[in-house]
Amino acid sequence: MRIFRENIVSPDNLFVVKEEQFKYNDFPFHFHSEFEIILILEGSGQRMVGDSITEFNGPDLCMFGADLPHTFYTRGLSKNEAIRQIVIQFHENFLGPGFFDRKHFKQIKDLLQRSSQGIVFDENTTALIAQKMNALVAKSPTETVITLLDILHTLSVAASYSLLSSSGFLHSLNVDESTRMSKVYDYILDNFKRDISLDEVASIAYLSPSAFCRYFKKFTRKTLSEFLIDLRIGYACKLLQNTNLGMSQVSMDAGFNNVSYFNRKFKAVKGQTPMEYQRRFLIKRAN
Repeated sequence: MRIFRENIVSPDNLFVVKEEQFKYNDFPFHFHSEFEIILILEGSGQRMVGDSITEFNGPDLCMFGADLPHTFYTRGLSKNEAIRQIVIQFHENFLGPGFFDRKHFKQIKDLLQRSSQGIVFDENTTALIAQKMNALVAKSPTETVITLLDILHTLSVAASYSLLSSSGFLHSLNVDESTRMSKVYDYILDNFKRDISLDEVASIAYLSPSAFCRYFKKFTRKTLSEFLIDLRIGYACKLLQNTNLGMSQVSMDAGFNNVSYFNRKFKAVKGQTPMEYQRRFLIKRAN
């Protein structure tokens, strides 16, 4: 998964608003100087934000701060690989230097600061913002500025949200680190469903196992084992949401070779057993 800097907003534009559709999303882990509000209208999979790996199931609303690495990944993770989304991207000073430093915009300034870790909002806020973002696509240039300020205000006063990445995540990447970690991410994403060893992943980074452990932990704030468990549990969640597979099959398909270990780790991460988690979605599908 190539980690790269993306350039988005040209000097001729205040910000970017776009509606997009993809057959699947395997967009590279990337970062950019713009803030981003992204509304996933349809699709499910995993979101990677900084050192966080979590599942998403549209509608889903997130906000990312400047230079925070992130991506949404759906390819091969669920039956609902197709993505439909609306994205807003803007620089902090799109209305002029220091605009949000004024006391009138303190809540929005706080929102921008929180977004440095990535924010995911609750269902009520998502539904409210979805109406505004759907309308935004068809508005005139002047109306889009007013609506974006309204969206930022609404997000800034939202009572229920979760921060995604840890506060200590390292945002800055040099070219060599980016290239090396890109190869590591590619390899892990292609192979996490099978048993992979520390030695083989370390060899991708041309590091000794001990040096790789320090390097990987510095970048992701997770051990390789913890990172793999997060990926596998995220994939298991997609299987449990969309299939009637038994726990043994889900465990094996997600890369766990021991059902008891799978059950234990799943409950530690999700707060419930895989069977309890699956039962919720079986009831939803039946209704």
